[in-house]
Amino acid sequence: MANATYQVSSKMNDGRIFLIAGDTYDAFVANLQAALGEAGASNVLNTMAGSLEGAALSTYAQPSNFEGAVANLAAGLGASPAGPTQTFTPSTGPTDKQCKHGSMTKRTGAGAKGPWKAYMCPSPKGTPDQCEPVWVRRHDADWNSF
Repeated sequence: MANATYQVSSKMNDGRIFLIAGDTYDAFVANLQAALGEAGASNVLNTMAGSLEGAALSTYAQPSNFEGAVANLAAGLGASPAGPTQTFTPSTGPTDKQCKHGSMTKRTGAGAKGPWKAYMCPSPKGTPDQCEPVWVRRHDADWNSF
């Protein structure tokens, strides 16, 4: 399986990781269906297709046939490759949340599940002790005043 062309992996809540792969798209789908059933496999493939479209890949990781891979995945699903993308917009408003690195930054965006709002740690991305985001839920009083 180390040379698999198609694969999906996921980390379970208990820390275990599972991997489903195939050397061809058809073999991958067959393995996925065997593990998750037809409906579960369809859900995973639709999620993958939506995640690939518009995903920012670093130049060293982007295969030369990335556009073709997205189109092939979507074609295998009988769908167009268009899918949701996630965006964020930094907010310039004052913040009232603090973490050990200073004033947290307000950020808003839209993802596959709709709009989101959060306070983010001001430390640079990848900092080992970076604080977790403080998410603002839609039913929270802060949502409308964020």
